[in-house]
Amino acid sequence: MSNGIYAASAGAVAQTRALDVTANNIANATTTGFHGDRVTFREALTRASTVDLATVVTGSTRIDTQAGAIHQTGNPLDLALEGDGFFAITTPSGARYTRAGNLQLDDSGTLVTGDGFKVRAEGGATITIPPESKHILVGTDGSINVDGEDVGKLELVTFAANQIKREGDTFVSATGRPQAGDPPKVRAGMLESSNVNVVRGVVDLVKVSRIYESLMRIIQGYHDVESRAARELGGPK
Repeated sequence: MSNGIYAASAGAVAQTRALDVTANNIANATTTGFHGDRVTFREALTRASTVDLATVVTGSTRIDTQAGAIHQTGNPLDLALEGDGFFAITTPSGARYTRAGNLQLDDSGTLVTGDGFKVRAEGGATITIPPESKHILVGTDGSINVDGEDVGKLELVTFAANQIKREGDTFVSATGRPQAGDPPKVRAGMLESSNVNVVRGVVDLVKVSRIYESLMRIIQGYHDVESRAARELGGPK
């Protein structure tokens, strides 16, 4: 098999991954607190034919930590984060983290995410809002005051970019301990929009699709050449 087919096939596989990531970014362009993914590529030496044949492969997929735009909603339980960091939540798989601050109360008055996972207070406890409360105030430090009484403080954490891994659309898990330093500030009555630029996403989608199609045509071209050579060399003498 031609070395060119190896190189083109590796490129097509890498572009398939890029296509999936770009499509997912566009699909979540209106998801609260969503941060898009970015795919990196690297060169690799293949053992498929010769030791000096270089191919392109996907290196890593990282989360774009650039903040999305913040818009006002007026809902006291809509919370946005200003600066790097996350809200901490409790899931069946353990502690997870999110920037989606569209919070609400469940039937027992416990503060939960839009997906129903309990929001963590400092120390890992839950936060309960007493029934028939009239005034809920969330401070920039995450402290929650209900009708003049403090009921808890949100657990706000920051991790290095290489310590977080996406789980679902808006949740991440962490591979290390939170970083020391100032936590992000909470903006009550506001939400952070997705940081995905739809126009850029569509342009990237078209670009990746065209590269993939070009690589597939190259593979088909090599295949046709090799098939014709096999017929001509293997024919009657």
